[in-house]
Amino acid sequence: MTSMIRPLSRRRALAAGAALAGAAALPRALNAQAPMPTIVTMRSTAKSWLWAAEDYANAAGFFERARVRVESNASNRGTNIAALAGSGVDVVLGDPGEAMRGRGSGLAIKTFIQTVNKYASNVVVKRDVLERLGVDERSPFERKLAALKGLRLGTTGPGAAPDSLFRWLALQGKMDPNTDLRLVTIQGGGPGMIAGLQQNVIDGFCLSSPTSDLAVQDRDCRYLFNMATNPPTFFQDYLYICASTSEATMRNPDKREGLVRYCHGIQAALKSINDPGQRPRLKEWSDKWFEGLPQQIADVSFDINSKIFFADCVPRDELFSKCVDFISSVNRTMNADPLPAGLTFAQQFDTSLAREGASRA
Repeated sequence: MTSMIRPLSRRRALAAGAALAGAAALPRALNAQAPMPTIVTMRSTAKSWLWAAEDYANAAGFFERARVRVESNASNRGTNIAALAGSGVDVVLGDPGEAMRGRGSGLAIKTFIQTVNKYASNVVVKRDVLERLGVDERSPFERKLAALKGLRLGTTGPGAAPDSLFRWLALQGKMDPNTDLRLVTIQGGGPGMIAGLQQNVIDGFCLSSPTSDLAVQDRDCRYLFNMATNPPTFFQDYLYICASTSEATMRNPDKREGLVRYCHGIQAALKSINDPGQRPRLKEWSDKWFEGLPQQIADVSFDINSKIFFADCVPRDELFSKCVDFISSVNRTMNADPLPAGLTFAQQFDTSLAREGASRA
């Protein structure tokens, strides 16, 4: 099965946009009796290593073997969880903070699968800026934090993972992210960030590979925080990318079976990604998927990012409290509503889908 990511169609964009605004949504033309159910997913950007478990599962035939069709869509929004309030999207991929804030705001959703175990949105800054400050990626943590003060830093918007990371880093450096940093929302994903650098709108940005690798290799930037290979200690083992769905979708027997099959395909992909003997196959896929990258950048990106994935798709309770600590501290800097008091792993997560799907893989 060929993997294909597309921007939202006009019809689905209207549905997702309405859901994001709390309005009605798109009718979904799915045949509930089909032997291969269709699961419609949404993520922020079209191509990133953050979504590679799903994209590789599609391209390598793992979803096909699990008997499920997966239709992936890119919204070019920083946050997408509210799309689950409508009928146009079954699954939203993103960070757990997005999902927890959604549940805290009243969305009846559950997070059900994990894929990426590093906070793999990297911080890159223009080389001349870092040289002026006398800082590089090998500098002590405190000096790297201080270097962020006053810089124009590109993010994908408030509440999104890059913005949240900058806010957390500011707090570690005893700074106020609202006054000591200059957080600039950039639309358009990776191309938008690269354009922002070229137009001197920003001094650096936070985004995943391969965009961050491209900025370092080809746009005269340097890593300040490579979150895949040299993260702060707090992020050495962290639940970063997960998948969430609505409770209504989970209650629908046909859709539930589709979600279990989705988990089956993801688990098979994760198993392959983490198998040293399968690395040539994964490399061949990544070179085609990220076609257009200079080979040196593609090679560096693969070496770094092929190792950011969980081996098991079933969410782990022990990582939950770390997510809560991170999100709660970030929310306070945004004057956002706190997470619901006493929020538990069982309230936010449903592991039954992943457990059943993984047992089939």
